Formats: sequence, C-alpha cells, structure tokens
Amino acid sequence: MRNFLMIGLFSALIGTAGDAAAASLSDLQWQYRVIVVFAPTDTQAGEFRDTLENTAGVAERDIAWFVLSPTDGTFSNIEQRVSRNALLELRDNDGIEAVLIGKDGGVKARQSGDFDINAFFGEIDQMPMRRNEVQQ
Repeated sequence: MRNFLMIGLFSALIGTAGDAAAASLSDLQWQYRVIVVFAPTDTQAGEFRDTLENTAGVAERDIAWFVLSPTDGTFSNIEQRVSRNALLELRDNDGIEAVLIGKDGGVKARQSGDFDINAFFGEIDQMPMRRNEVQQ
C-alpha cells in the first residue's frame, strides 16, 4: 500500500511539473496566430488534425494550431507544449468549436458546429498585421 501511495504521489508531482513546463498562450503572442479546435470525438480530432496538416497557407500565415480530442489527446504543429488547461479555458460550448487568436493574443473569431479553415484564412487575411506582412 505504501509503495502504491508513493507511486501516486510521484506521478502527481511529475504531472504538475510537466504542466508547469508547458507554455501558456501568452508565450506564443506576437509569434503566431493560434487556431484551437475542440473535437467531440477522437475520429473528428484526427480529421481536423489531417486537415490542418495538409492545408497550404498555414505556415505562411504563422499559424500554430492545436486540436483537442475528448480523451486528453492534444495535437499541434509546433513543438512548444501549451498547457491543455489553458487551451480548454477558450471553450464556450460542447460539440465542435474552433477559436482563432490573433498575434496580439485576442480572440478574433469563433466557429461552432463545424470547422472551416478557409473562413479563418479569410479572417486572418483581413487583419492589418497580415496585410503588412503580405506587402513586405
């Protein structure tokens, strides 16, 4: 029993330290525009991940994306870990939801019921900072 308690305590400490080592969304500010997609099933999470991985224009728009599955899976295109709890704070409702965050850290758009990357591209391409990037 004592060994079980020690293993549990050790696991909790590792989990806490691992989350503490994770970045917050503010650590991505001014580097990336962020898209967070909440999927109600693991299958849909995989589909959204595949869409984001295979869509041209993600890298040129400086997008860091995160897809969260209901079984604690988090997928991303960047190596920098972001706390899952920080991402979950963005969620407004159940079901499919996607959130676009600008480089300034503000929420720029939300989608519910479906995920349309091209609609987010349209939002991004209208942003003054993006227009300046294209001109340069």
